[in-house]
Amino acid sequence: MNLSQWFHDQLQASAEGFAWAVDQVPAERRLLAPPGYLGDWSAARHVFHMLYYEQTIALPSMRQWLGDPPPPVDDLDEDGTWENGHELAELLAEFRKVRAEQITLLPEFDDVLWHAPRRAVWGTVTLRWVVTKTYQHTAEHTHDVLCLALFWR
Repeated sequence: MNLSQWFHDQLQASAEGFAWAVDQVPAERRLLAPPGYLGDWSAARHVFHMLYYEQTIALPSMRQWLGDPPPPVDDLDEDGTWENGHELAELLAEFRKVRAEQITLLPEFDDVLWHAPRRAVWGTVTLRWVVTKTYQHTAEHTHDVLCLALFWR
């Protein structure tokens, strides 16, 4: 299996699926906190979280396998950075841009790099694990946003 190609397809499709899920939430609800049975985050907050995670953790972690240092995580303050006034379209555009940067890196990884363990944010993991985590994380938040679209009574 060519992991670079497989992850290219999955990361691209999952990013588009996530953006599509956000579009399924009625526009008047995208910035509102949902009823408690659907969690605490608005659709916009999910988008901000995905962008923040991919900018500060996912992309820098992939770059580790190309020689960059691990991302500094001690000073991250996602909640402090979040403001409900973010423009949703801009957040989604920036998310797509950061995801595209990740996809652009994929051809630089060979089989050795895909399976080489490194000390990372999550402990000692492989690059394959890191990119799989990004895919899983996207699926998780796609699920959460689709629940806002489907089950908000």
